[in-house]
Amino acid sequence: MQRDHKKSTWLKGMMLTAVLAVGIFMNISSVSAATGNWDGAQKAVVNAYKKYKTSVDVSAYNLNYATEYDNLKSMMGEVVSETPYLFYTGTRFSVSRNTSTNQIVKITLGYADAYKKSDGTIRKAKIKKTRTQLDSAINQALLNVEPSMSQVEKAMVLHDYLVRTTAYTSDSNNAFRLTEVGVFLKHKANCEGYSRAYAILMQKVGIPVKFVSSDKMVHMWNEIKIGKKWYHVDVTWDDPMDSRDKRDQYGRVSHQNFLCSAAKMQKTKHYDFSTGDATGTKYDNRYWKNVNSSFYYNDGKWLYMTKDGITERDSLDHGAATVLYNVAGDNLTQYDADRYYFIAFNSIYLYSRKTNEAKAVWKTTDLYSANCTLDQIKFENNKLYYRVYDNGKHISNKITPKEDGTL
Repeated sequence: MQRDHKKSTWLKGMMLTAVLAVGIFMNISSVSAATGNWDGAQKAVVNAYKKYKTSVDVSAYNLNYATEYDNLKSMMGEVVSETPYLFYTGTRFSVSRNTSTNQIVKITLGYADAYKKSDGTIRKAKIKKTRTQLDSAINQALLNVEPSMSQVEKAMVLHDYLVRTTAYTSDSNNAFRLTEVGVFLKHKANCEGYSRAYAILMQKVGIPVKFVSSDKMVHMWNEIKIGKKWYHVDVTWDDPMDSRDKRDQYGRVSHQNFLCSAAKMQKTKHYDFSTGDATGTKYDNRYWKNVNSSFYYNDGKWLYMTKDGITERDSLDHGAATVLYNVAGDNLTQYDADRYYFIAFNSIYLYSRKTNEAKAVWKTTDLYSANCTLDQIKFENNKLYYRVYDNGKHISNKITPKEDGTL
């Protein structure tokens, strides 16, 4: 399913003396050959943001506004869209340039409305508080990673974590959707937010990562390096939305866009992006492309659900799978270290890995009509959330499980 993220367009204008050009960033996937020191300028802009400055002197970097305007847009797009922890930047900025030489002298930096006061001063305390909250949430995500995991396994478990804990939104009134704050703290984001969050997690576990964007798709995702090769990962498109009401689906995780070559991404309807480096096809047709449940790691084993039932592997990226419990079930979600809920026969079942047994703990007819369909569940914050589809609409509800997991 194609989803768009808000990608700003440029506004051009002339203001005041020294010539002040106003812009809104746009991430550009390729730029013209540069004569100025744009890398140096970009580092200066990033450092200025980190120090909460409202402007930065770039006169030393020989940036020509007239001949390298695309480089300016690209640089600011990368700073604002692709720099971890700069969640407080705004899309607007302006430049002052020398009217005789067109050299850019100063860049005035924009900040998101949530992080500046009405008089334009920066809310440093709020930024620092948000950063502390972010660090805590990111560390929580990293608890899913074990040192013994392979690169593929680390990339997978964090991919699944983001999908499980985030709902897609394209609401233009939600400015947080564009950043890691939307993912880790608000749990709602668009593709830019998902991509930034995944990049942060990959950096934390030592996996090289970069961003990929398509202007025509108005979309962003990641590439990560496994071994010596680069592969595409689109976390956003692996977070399914229900086709009937366009809402996030509880507990469902797709893997169609996990570790793909550029050619495979084109087959999944990605287009207008650079295809130069992701040439490896090792994972293009792996079994996980058909897995729509999350992978759960516990005690050295990987548990997930397929059309054959609850399945286990010693390793995600090699070896064979064993079907532990044969059932035409769906939507596996973890309750604790041993037990998992899943949907089957319009009921919620509780499965124990220890005993390899499952029992029905709730059925739709307890509350709803016989014609409804139970199709989504997830367990979080000590509550089991579910959705039933009845009379043309989804009904959402939640249950607090007893200590033994029954409902």
